[in-house]
This record gives sequence, C-alpha cells and structure tokens, in this order.
Amino acid sequence: MKTFKQAHEVLKDAQKFHLDMAGVYQQLLENAQDNRTQLLLKHLHEHELRMANNLKNYGAVAEQKVMQTWLQYTHEESAGELLKNLDLSEKPSIEEINKLGQEVDRYFSELYHSVYGAIESVEVKEVFENLKHIQDKERITLSMATNSLWDM
Repeated sequence: MKTFKQAHEVLKDAQKFHLDMAGVYQQLLENAQDNRTQLLLKHLHEHELRMANNLKNYGAVAEQKVMQTWLQYTHEESAGELLKNLDLSEKPSIEEINKLGQEVDRYFSELYHSVYGAIESVEVKEVFENLKHIQDKERITLSMATNSLWDM
C-alpha cells in the first residue's frame, strides 16, 4: 500500500515506533531472569528512548516549510506487527532479543532509505540522510554491546 505523508508525519511515526519498542523492551526486562539478557534489554531500552528523543529534536528544529514536504512511500510496519512476525517466546533468550534489535535496526534503515529515495527536496533528503547515519552509528554501538555480552 502506498502512503502519502508529510516529512514531519514520518518523523512522528518513527518516534512513536521507537517509544513503542522502548515499552516492549521494558516489559521484557521485567520478566527477564538472565543477567546478560537483562543488560541487553536495558541497553536496547535506552537506545530506543535516545532515538525517540533524537527524532523529537529533529522535528523541533527542522524548518516547518521543509518538513511539510509530501512523500510517497510504502514502509509502514508497527512495533506490534514486527513483534508478531518474529514470534518471540514468552521469556525470550538473549539470541531472540538480539534478533529483535537487529530487526528494529533493519526496519529503520529500510524506512530512511525508502523515504530518502522518494524525496526530491535537497533539504529533506539531508534530514533523512542524517537520520540514517545516526541509525547506522547506533547499530554499530548495539553490535559492540552485544558482542561484549557474549564474552561475559
């Protein structure tokens, strides 16, 4: 399904997705018993809150005229749909949590890439390119954190 939204709406949707995922990680953390899994979930929870805050800040500082640019894209998956498709166990293992984190990163990488490709405005392209770079840096940080957990 093709969707038409303004750039600021895409940012708000992405922010909501990050906040929803933070809630998912918090809920999983409450049921986690393994120390490594708890550490990973804490890291993922903080990561999602940080990314939601980044998007909030982008929305606040972006020029209103630029962020009202209309976009056409097909990338709309909710946090709930992502979770349902992964079919997590009741008490997910560290491997399942790691896979979930990777899927969330994949979702945002594909979102920013598809939006970037649909934009003609140089100013709006720059916003989504910056967001993709931030997401890529966060993915590297997550990967390093996950690798250090495997060594524990």
